Amino acid sequence: MPNFSCRTVLDMDLPGLVTGRLTVLAVYGDTGVGTALEFALAAQGDTQLVVDLGSLDRLSPDAAEILLRFAAVGAARGRLLRLAACTADAAAVLARARSTGTAGPELYPTVPEALTAAVTSAAASGTGAAPSPALRPHALRLRHELLAHARIARAQGLLVERYGLRDPRSAGALLRGVARTHGLSRAVLAATLTKTPPPVPGEPWFTDAGATAQPAVGFLGPPDGRPLTQAAFLDALRDAVCAAAHARMADVQLLDRADNTLWLESHCGFSDEFVRFFAVIDDAGTTACGEAARKSERVVVDDVVTAPFFDEDSRAVLLAAHCRSLQSTPIPGAGGLPQGMFSTHHARPCHAYTEAELGTLDRIAREAGAWLDWHRKITLHSALEDLHRRALLS
Repeated sequence: MPNFSCRTVLDMDLPGLVTGRLTVLAVYGDTGVGTALEFALAAQGDTQLVVDLGSLDRLSPDAAEILLRFAAVGAARGRLLRLAACTADAAAVLARARSTGTAGPELYPTVPEALTAAVTSAAASGTGAAPSPALRPHALRLRHELLAHARIARAQGLLVERYGLRDPRSAGALLRGVARTHGLSRAVLAATLTKTPPPVPGEPWFTDAGATAQPAVGFLGPPDGRPLTQAAFLDALRDAVCAAAHARMADVQLLDRADNTLWLESHCGFSDEFVRFFAVIDDAGTTACGEAARKSERVVVDDVVTAPFFDEDSRAVLLAAHCRSLQSTPIPGAGGLPQGMFSTHHARPCHAYTEAELGTLDRIAREAGAWLDWHRKITLHSALEDLHRRALLS
């Protein structure tokens, strides 16, 4: 009996697509007569589907006909079927099964290329027109999700090899459990695991257990005995910069160096449209915070209307939020590179920041950077030690 399996790699809401959903399904092994493949395709429901064939050993003629039927039905309903990483043999089987003049699935060399096509061809009206700017954060999230999936897959393979775990699935469950215990995402824990040298048998993995004193942070209130979460710290940071700059609108972003994206983590005073549009900013985005991240220095915008580096979509969203002037200050990290950004916004153009205000913002940025470095270090080291202990017991 052919050994066939499939797994949903990505399933997310994506406004602007005809279906409002985008799903990536990875298939493995030998499709055989295709019954299991047909069931897996039907089970995805109303979604724009990308099927990753990269781990497929053999595509049978029966399974190829199923893919072609699914593609034809989907095309009639505005749901294109996209196949990624299709081998030459599989493409030949599809070509032989396809009737002249019938619609077939679209073929792409890689999953990212298939996803890029899905996003850039989508429009809210379903007409195939260019997508609205509101899709940009969703496209960045897709890229981020794929990167996270690759990180997790590498970490699962490392755990199987290092600790002799049964299979990648059990390694994934272990990774998920430890990440949840320590309040981390699986992708962050996975990336740290793959970059950290392995422990030496019989010795502590980390030797800095005593150097864990929390750095002084002037804008935090008196400790109440409970550990401070990163989310609560970022909210306190947001409030501190609002007070320092006499602003009613502010946001805090953290930078993911893996794909150079800024993620909105805390905000106040903005509309839902603003939050959705600036939820994720990449290094190609023309914004004040992106400019500050690239330059590793503060950017002050006297008037959003005339600032040269905003694209027109970003400018329109800012003006709709009654933002005419702003400043973006990097939060310093390791090696002086930014690890995040905070910005304050004002309703009037040419807001004048005093030297005292800018000095206070610089101090807040340094304190925030030191705290984030400290928190990340102790959290990740604790999580890796826990992962090591649990893996040895598995």
